[in-house]
Amino acid sequence: MLAALMVFIILLRLEIVGNPMINMSFRYADAKIMEKFAAYTAAPTIGRQLFEEREIRYLLLEQDACLPYLVFIHGAPGSLTDYLAFFKDEKLSAHFNLLSIDRPGYGYSDFGHSEISMKKQAEALVEVVNSVCKNNKVIVVGHSYGGPIALMIAARFPKTFESILLLAPAIDPANEKKIRIAWLGVNRYTSWLVPPALRVAADEKTTHISELKKLEPLLQTINVPICHVHGTNDSLVPYENVAFSEKHFSERILEIITLEKVDHFLPWSHHELIADKLLEMKPEN
Repeated sequence: MLAALMVFIILLRLEIVGNPMINMSFRYADAKIMEKFAAYTAAPTIGRQLFEEREIRYLLLEQDACLPYLVFIHGAPGSLTDYLAFFKDEKLSAHFNLLSIDRPGYGYSDFGHSEISMKKQAEALVEVVNSVCKNNKVIVVGHSYGGPIALMIAARFPKTFESILLLAPAIDPANEKKIRIAWLGVNRYTSWLVPPALRVAADEKTTHISELKKLEPLLQTINVPICHVHGTNDSLVPYENVAFSEKHFSERILEIITLEKVDHFLPWSHHELIADKLLEMKPEN
């Protein structure tokens, strides 16, 4: 039994199975990403930005430096590949440049090494945005754990974004759902059993409440349009997070979109709704 377990863990680490959901890496290598765009006339490029001692990987589709930019921030676990479908959406690429970033610890951004500080996460992503985006017409999309990081950037670097689209954001410390098996990833006796991406997610999950409490007093400084999209049947990030947004952001800047009987995985289940909303949010020239 132990031998079989060891073989299973080794296979996960080697990512023998190409599907990132099955091998639980939640990432694709550079070459695999580019294969997925082989049939497209407009293919993205992959770059890396140094932040302190980490290399942060990003995916960029830039056809016209004058166009606004969409910046995508993934959840936990996840990677920049969570948003590949948006890079293939020609109605978006006709109006925007697109940028998706591996957050520290995920994808190919120092994979497996956690960064629990949302302040540091924000600084790392801003480094990429400032390096890549050639104008300040930027919309950020943050899903799940990516939502509060988008807000942290907006609060600490107020000129970075023109508007924010939050997809089922985990922002309310009072309604942070506990994932019971997360302790496997943080316990020193069991963490070796857990795939790196899930271990990083466990580190973030077990410190998320304290990090959200650091973010909360900064929210009042945000003064750009925010659209919060949430499903009423979200089993991972409760719908009560909507009330948190309503409490902390004025009606002047906040729009709520409620999706009845919808779960958490909005970037995959509601692509068209999100794409249409982004086109509606496009900054004027």
